[in-house]
Amino acid sequence: MEKTYSNNHRNSNDDDDDDHTDTVDDPNQPDQPDHDQISTLIDNVIDDLSTVDDKSTSPELPNTVDTFVAKIESMIDTYNSIKSGTRFTKITNEDAFFIDSIGRLSKLKTVLDDFSNVASFNNINKVLQLGIMLLEDEFRSILHDTNTCSDPITTKGSESQSSDEREREHEHDFPGYSNENVTLMNKIVDVMIPAGYQYECCQAYSTIRRDKLNEQVLRFEFDKVCMEDVHKSKWVTLEPDITRWVNLTNHCSRVLIVAEKKLGEMVFSEHTPVFTGVLINLFRGITNSLLEFPTTVAVEKPKAKRLFKFLDVYEAIRDLNAAIVESGYGEVTGEEYSDLKSEISTVGDSIGEVVINMFNDLKNSISNDTNKTQIQGGAVHPLTRYVMGYIKCAIEDYRDTLECVYRRHVELGNEPSPDTQNSNLPSQISGVIELLDTSLETKSTHYKDPSLRYIFLMNNNRYVLQIVKESTEMKKLIGDNWCRRKSSDVRNYHKSYQRETWTKLLQWLTQEGVQVNGKPSRRILKERFKSFNAMFDDIHKTQSTWVVSDQQLLSEMRVSINAVVSPAYRSFVGRYRPQFEGGKSIDKYIKYQPEDIESMIESLFEGTEKVDTQLNAIQALSTVKQTTGAFKNLLKTYKNVGLM
Repeated sequence: MEKTYSNNHRNSNDDDDDDHTDTVDDPNQPDQPDHDQISTLIDNVIDDLSTVDDKSTSPELPNTVDTFVAKIESMIDTYNSIKSGTRFTKITNEDAFFIDSIGRLSKLKTVLDDFSNVASFNNINKVLQLGIMLLEDEFRSILHDTNTCSDPITTKGSESQSSDEREREHEHDFPGYSNENVTLMNKIVDVMIPAGYQYECCQAYSTIRRDKLNEQVLRFEFDKVCMEDVHKSKWVTLEPDITRWVNLTNHCSRVLIVAEKKLGEMVFSEHTPVFTGVLINLFRGITNSLLEFPTTVAVEKPKAKRLFKFLDVYEAIRDLNAAIVESGYGEVTGEEYSDLKSEISTVGDSIGEVVINMFNDLKNSISNDTNKTQIQGGAVHPLTRYVMGYIKCAIEDYRDTLECVYRRHVELGNEPSPDTQNSNLPSQISGVIELLDTSLETKSTHYKDPSLRYIFLMNNNRYVLQIVKESTEMKKLIGDNWCRRKSSDVRNYHKSYQRETWTKLLQWLTQEGVQVNGKPSRRILKERFKSFNAMFDDIHKTQSTWVVSDQQLLSEMRVSINAVVSPAYRSFVGRYRPQFEGGKSIDKYIKYQPEDIESMIESLFEGTEKVDTQLNAIQALSTVKQTTGAFKNLLKTYKNVGLM
């Protein structure tokens, strides 16, 4: 039975079967074997020829071979009259027979190669080549015909979307082949490679799939970034390019590479070693374009404020390398895969060194901050907020990555330096906080009032402690022992403040020296009350403008002050008030009732709120973008209020 086709043979989206018709055999023609019969006959010929020991004599081939070759040649002519890419849309029985027959023809040609002077050999070879050319043409057409989207992928206006959500949104676009076409490509590959056309098959697949991958890369419009201009770019213009590169690389790792491997495994299902080489070349094409950018930006000056962007770059390279590793096939992978992974790792290591240098730049910034301007009211210093916000963001969002960076730094055997001698993350974070402590101690010496110095130290150390305690990751990293030591520091500063301020005040309320000749001296009591009132008024006037921003610490301080001042004052007034009763000037000396003292203590440390309110606005921010923005606003505030 012969197969006929209409000129508008099978649209890829058409589900009807009208264009497949079988014609009735001509009764005047001799009977033709059906597909199964002729396939079996040719297989028997191949088997028989493969067992012949004497290859010097040309074999006598049955007429079935000529019939088979002629039938295939006729089918080639028919298929060539149909538009490429639509010849085997439905993969009917006749289509399957034709494709299998090209493979069978290849086997026949192979066994005949061992014989000399086979009459029909040249014709078999010619028909085989025509059949392979047709299959290759169809293979190329199908590879070109994908339903992938080519619209630009942009993250503008979608800040609320995570990168994972954006990737899932585009994941269904790739690679864009129907199951029928994947099956057809698999059948063609299974014919071409055994027939000795591995190069042509792989070349077609590699070229077209590389172009399709490049189309996906171009959707991120990353080609607009000129490597030559990167070094000339200011950070404000380079930062969006880094974001775009990270999004592109993550998309390649999580979507493109995974989907490309899955597609190839289905198309080359019986030829994994062959596909491995193809896949390496495809991945190398992707990675070569991707790795150029981080290699270029790696020479940027290592400023601390750029750390988080470069950690994003490091993570993207790490994930790219992991995707390549997961796409390997064990021992089949070979040297080329190892070289590719090594190239990616080398770029990742260079970014890792930049990250370490940026972290060191943070330390240098702390050590070199010699600004002597006092923070009004002894409030939390902007440097404290900046540093703690910085490391909180680093730990909560990038802890695993930073640990990997420092671990890799040790593995590479880099020469230790003072900044990286203890190359593990906990020691690095502790080192940063120690530098901050030293800087705060120095800054505290700029306060002439010792009491205010202790308020400043107490505020800042309490702030550092609370940031660590409120962050599970930071507390886990730094440890409970550090928290206990820092709590002890805060208590000691509190005690020192109490001694410096309130112990001196309480000296006017002691019983010692009040009596003369066994009786309370009115003159001495007048001096005591006048001195107490003057000192208390001065303390209240001054320390009401001081700042204790932590509400728990503020409450603890007021309670502790009241606990020592109120009972002493109440007792002193209760004991010596009778010495002034009946006099006209009792209010001059006993200026405050005990309740007044307690009330006034409750109004201490409220501050001017000018600086504190502005600075507190960033305390709760934690994400990379929010933290970066908060740091900028903080530093701007720092300058606007004359603190820088």
